[in-house]
Formats: sequence, structure tokens, C-alpha cells
Amino acid sequence: MTLIESYQAWWNSQSNSGFFYFTYFNGDRKRTVDVDATSFAIVIDMLRNEKPVYGDHTTCNVTTQREDVGEGEQ
Repeated sequence: MTLIESYQAWWNSQSNSGFFYFTYFNGDRKRTVDVDATSFAIVIDMLRNEKPVYGDHTTCNVTTQREDVGEGEQ
């Protein structure tokens, strides 16, 4: 897993699938595999709301690191 610095999300309503471009900390920009609607929603939620987020574009897996409860919450 590599630190994701930014991302771009693409949704295709005709195929009911989407994918992401992950831009990693080193500047590499990679396209993920296609994912279904449920997975797309989960991944985009993590990308928007968690920091830091690490990912693997070959599987579209994402993970966060340990975070204290309530950190960053308003």
C-alpha cells in the first residue's frame, strides 16, 4: 500500500461501475480496476473522510492508519 496524495473518481452510469485515479505521494498517477457501486461508495467515502489513506491501484484496496477516537471530528 502506498500513500494516496490525491484522487480523481470516474463513474459510468451505463455500466454501473467506476474507477479512480490515485496520485501517490511520489507523483505517480495510476488508474484502479473497475469497481461496482457499493465498492465505489465505500472507497470514495474513505478517500474523502479519512487521512492518511493508503491504496493499491491494482486491486482498488484502500486502508487507513491507526487514529485516536474522535481525532479530526467536529
